[in-house]
Amino acid sequence: MNMPSIAIVTTGGTISSKYDTRGGENVPAASGEELISSVPELEGVAEVRVVEHSNVTSDLMETATAFGLRDRLRTVLADEETAGAVVTHGTATMEETAYLLDLTLGSDKPVVITGAMRNSVARDADGPRNIFYAAKIAAEPEARGRGVMVALDGEIFAARDVIKVHSQRPHAFASRDGGPIGVVSDEGVFFHYLPERRLHFEVDALRENVQFLTVTQGVNDLLVRACIKERVDGVVVEGIGAGNVNLPFYHALCDALEAGIPVVIGVRIFAGAPHRAKAHEGSFRSLIERGAISAGYLSGIKARTLLMVALAHTQDPEELRVIFERAGGRA
Repeated sequence: MNMPSIAIVTTGGTISSKYDTRGGENVPAASGEELISSVPELEGVAEVRVVEHSNVTSDLMETATAFGLRDRLRTVLADEETAGAVVTHGTATMEETAYLLDLTLGSDKPVVITGAMRNSVARDADGPRNIFYAAKIAAEPEARGRGVMVALDGEIFAARDVIKVHSQRPHAFASRDGGPIGVVSDEGVFFHYLPERRLHFEVDALRENVQFLTVTQGVNDLLVRACIKERVDGVVVEGIGAGNVNLPFYHALCDALEAGIPVVIGVRIFAGAPHRAKAHEGSFRSLIERGAISAGYLSGIKARTLLMVALAHTQDPEELRVIFERAGGRA
């Protein structure tokens, strides 16, 4: 019986890095072919072809490079013989690339993003098994129609919800408000449920100048004022508690809204959505009443990605509000 054909698209990251003894750091070094040669088990899963997109640590991944990956994947998946794709990627910004692709790719074929927390030549490297499991998912017929997924350490996450939760351990990813959508092991792939609230936008560019701010106790309005002065495309704010801000931040955000800059409000907490528990100036309710948009259950990072994409689709404030309600829930 013919095995499915999958493409493995490499972008760099720790999964393809080697330890440089001179500099005392991990550096992107392994080619795509070298990376795949470390996983001989792939021969029993699928016919594999390697496509090299980039070779960069993901903390240096530019938005243009990540968005270019969308176009690369479209070309790869247009081949009728290709059942799906695996993307190897650094873990630092994996959650952002995953959601960007999920919003803009527009393919029913599975795309599974994976990476590693240990470099490719470490004695206990986790990359080879993660690649093996990601390939099993991409080759699985039931993976179709589930959007872009992130898979590490045997768990499968939806692009909208996945977040990185640890800086070092191999079990470094989780779902912000739910659990994994599936699991994978040597025995096979099992899905628990389909991802919800998925959106698709047919855009050829992004509005990249969306700034991301987190409110802390006693913070002043300096950064918001800078955003107004520079006429940024939008601002995403992670507020305190239920999505609240202090008075300097509140007055500056009101001025940003008056200047026509979209403002999206989320929470800086690990899970949950902003809510209207308070009504004082600076509360989430007061910001919504002045025209801000709720991030809902999206993390601030995902809200920024969505705003960059959504602004390329529309600049109408009410349309933006509806988009965020569809993605993150009603405030």
